[in-house]
Amino acid sequence: MRNQVLSVEQMLKLQRLGIDISSSGMCWCRPTGYKNEKWELKIHEDVIRQERDPRFWEISAFTLQDIIKLLPLSIKPNPNVETFYLNLYYYDRSWVVDYLNNEGEGSYFAITSNDSFIEAAYEMLCWCIENGYVEKEGK
Repeated sequence: MRNQVLSVEQMLKLQRLGIDISSSGMCWCRPTGYKNEKWELKIHEDVIRQERDPRFWEISAFTLQDIIKLLPLSIKPNPNVETFYLNLYYYDRSWVVDYLNNEGEGSYFAITSNDSFIEAAYEMLCWCIENGYVEKEGK
């Protein structure tokens, strides 16, 4: 499951960064009070349909699709600079997520790569949040 959804720790980081994580397709669940109990992955819709059980702790788990929906399709760092567009691709045995200006020879504004597509997308999402390109919850 590691390459299909973000970990509990990654989801908690996104929550600390101010992102509304409630819209995910999946969620991690485990009994409260049992730190050694393993997290189980569930379909979020199935969990929210049931009445909330206080004996279980639940946290959303973003899929790759959830992350891509949050990434801006383009960013414009300032009015004097061209627009940079989101690109997702596989190159030289790594997944790459970048913002590229396709004008002339092209230039990169931000780039992440990883052998896991979801990890590369997560790294870019964190960068976008930290640099003000993704709107935080309540703003």
